[in-house]
Amino acid sequence: MKIYNIILFIPILLLLSCSESNPTEPEFNNPKNLYIADLRESVDIIDLLLDNTVAGSAEGQYPSAERTSLQDQLKKARDYLINDLPDADQDEVDSLVFAWFSACMDYEASVISELDDLIDPLATKETRYLYENLKKYAPDKMLFGMHDATGYGVGWSGNDTRSDIKDVCGSYPAVFSWDAHTVFNEFNLSRFKDRLELGYENGINTLCWHQYDPEGLHFYYDHVNYEVVPTLLQGGKYHKNYLQKLFKFALFLKQLRGPKGESIPVIFRPYHEQNGDWFWWGRTRCTEEDYIDLWQLTVNYLRDTLRVHNLIYAFSPDGHHFNSKAEYFGEYPGNDFVDILGVDYYFWNGSSELITKFQQRLVYTVQNAQEKGKLPALTEVGDELVDIEQWYTRCFLAPVKNNPTTKQIAYAATWRNEGIGHHFAPYPGHASVPDFITFYQDPFTVFADDLVDVYVLNNGLKKIP
Repeated sequence: MKIYNIILFIPILLLLSCSESNPTEPEFNNPKNLYIADLRESVDIIDLLLDNTVAGSAEGQYPSAERTSLQDQLKKARDYLINDLPDADQDEVDSLVFAWFSACMDYEASVISELDDLIDPLATKETRYLYENLKKYAPDKMLFGMHDATGYGVGWSGNDTRSDIKDVCGSYPAVFSWDAHTVFNEFNLSRFKDRLELGYENGINTLCWHQYDPEGLHFYYDHVNYEVVPTLLQGGKYHKNYLQKLFKFALFLKQLRGPKGESIPVIFRPYHEQNGDWFWWGRTRCTEEDYIDLWQLTVNYLRDTLRVHNLIYAFSPDGHHFNSKAEYFGEYPGNDFVDILGVDYYFWNGSSELITKFQQRLVYTVQNAQEKGKLPALTEVGDELVDIEQWYTRCFLAPVKNNPTTKQIAYAATWRNEGIGHHFAPYPGHASVPDFITFYQDPFTVFADDLVDVYVLNNGLKKIP
């Protein structure tokens, strides 16, 4: 292997040396099966990024020395493609792809900016600006989102630009929620990237992670029946396996690129609803200390070791499993490891009791976020089948909009539309369509069609007081 940038290669070489003897491990743990972008595309991204960034010392510009370093990397990469590519083996290609995309992200991490609210001090420009603009929206607007908003819906599938939401109201949601598990299953990663690129073009991307255990059984504890979390930590049986997962995830994130070569920001929400007991990372399935260690390991490895700088980290307990501001912080990883304080809340009826509880959980979440200097969000919400009368306006919108505290959440995302028996948004012909149109037309809600560019700093949104 020709060592053009040995520092960039070290994490890959270490991971390539990792192996587990357990035959039940999923096949994706073999680094040779990692998703590898075309090397020529990698070089094109470096070129595109340089063409669309400026050296200087002002906000949003890049130090001259860092720009020169990336230009040198581009020259070496071009020379490699001309002279050495025919002799490359798979390990060398894997390392080069990671190294070249890492060079891009390292350059982006050098951006000159006064915005430093994120837990990642090296966050890319677009990531910083997204967080700042979400803070500007939060006081009097709510961005609306949906999980798996494109790709499939009720009665259709296989169309990565179609959306039940858009079919109903004419606009995509402003927030596109996805699952990081897709990176590790058999789904076509090129299609998944296309979905996130469309989300970036029209709004904001967020990833939860319904992560399967290392033996590939499930994310629900009832299907696993062993204590998973300790096996992922330092010294655990599957610790190396977990680092390999994070490496693959990091490679995917570094390859997410916008039209100017820039990294696409993603709100990352791992290990959610940890105060329940249904996931293998849930409260009764591991100790609080182990949960916190796993979260911190994940952030430290992605941010500091693999140098992923386009993530905003969101913490989101289940709203039915805490009853006070203090209880919200069960298993809290700490202020240095969280950017967004969220909450998940689902309805099973439209009673005043559930609506009041919903609003109170939002009050706790917003108050905690304000006290910690974090951004509040309603990270999941929904009524399966949307069969509660006027759920979108009466149960969801009104309790958020009509309270001076709860109205300060930045965004809210409902769950997906899998089919007739499992859906959380209306589709053409659904009885809730008129109510949803009222929800869509309310000035408080923000969809893609009235979202300003949240990836630039001076976009017309008012300043934070």
